[in-house]
Amino acid sequence: MDRRERLLNLLAALLGSRNGLTTEDILSERSLGYEGATESARKAFERDKKSLRAMGVPLDQVGSNEEYRYRVDPEQYYLPDLGLTSEESAALHLAVTAISLGNDDEAAGHGALMKLGGREGDRAQTIAELPIVPALAPVYEATRRRAPVRFQYKGEARHVEPWGLSSKRGRWYVVGFDREREQMRVFRADRIEGAVDIGDDAGFEVPDDFRPEAELTEEPWQLGGGDAVPVRIRVDPGRAADLAARAHRAADVEWQADGGVVVTLAVTNVDGLRSLVFEYLEHAEVIDPPDVRAAIVAWLESVVAASSTEPV
Repeated sequence: MDRRERLLNLLAALLGSRNGLTTEDILSERSLGYEGATESARKAFERDKKSLRAMGVPLDQVGSNEEYRYRVDPEQYYLPDLGLTSEESAALHLAVTAISLGNDDEAAGHGALMKLGGREGDRAQTIAELPIVPALAPVYEATRRRAPVRFQYKGEARHVEPWGLSSKRGRWYVVGFDREREQMRVFRADRIEGAVDIGDDAGFEVPDDFRPEAELTEEPWQLGGGDAVPVRIRVDPGRAADLAARAHRAADVEWQADGGVVVTLAVTNVDGLRSLVFEYLEHAEVIDPPDVRAAIVAWLESVVAASSTEPV
């Protein structure tokens, strides 16, 4: 049996059970495809439980250690009737099945359709892939509950209000307010390390005009594919407000006593950063790190050298 079919059959069985099913009930039911109470069948069932929960299925486990029972409450699982027309349902089916969620979570889109009552028909041809990563499920839950989260990111502990999730170029991003740094931050979900700890509900409010995708706009210095390097740039008074407004909201902005500003940007493309700095001419200076500053200076010197040898 195809794993996607087995997951949906398992979900249907759990939804239809009033008192719940034991592990033995599930493994012995031939229509579910586990082929008996073998060790490999038990491992397959454990993987399927994790997949259902990652899909947002409210899988309850009740009873004692001797006899756990599993069930899914239909009232918690099914969405209310959205009043979709047949054309709207067909469009939803096309959208959900045309996006691959990757790896073992291919059934997540089908799970969403099941919550709306299901839909018969073939899958659409896949046109994009957006893999699910382990941090997404707890972060999404925290976002829904307005609960702050704690996690490790690039070796540092973070305490974040997850205001929203968004995707871009095949990756998921967590957008939120970093309480320790008192700044907006954008985190790649696949770079969150280890478990995500969820705090108390209703721990923050999200502004009505907030849109997570607006935080993912890319400037020239963000177009590289490698790890981001923090680069500090100072701009003189008179130009400072312009750079502060242009800098991404996730950047650190330090206003100086003379009216200038020092902005720390996450740079993945030094050439793109160079184009930004030169917009401000002599009013901008790269402070650090030393290697990025040296690269900018070396390029300037090469331009001067080239121009001095040109015939007049």
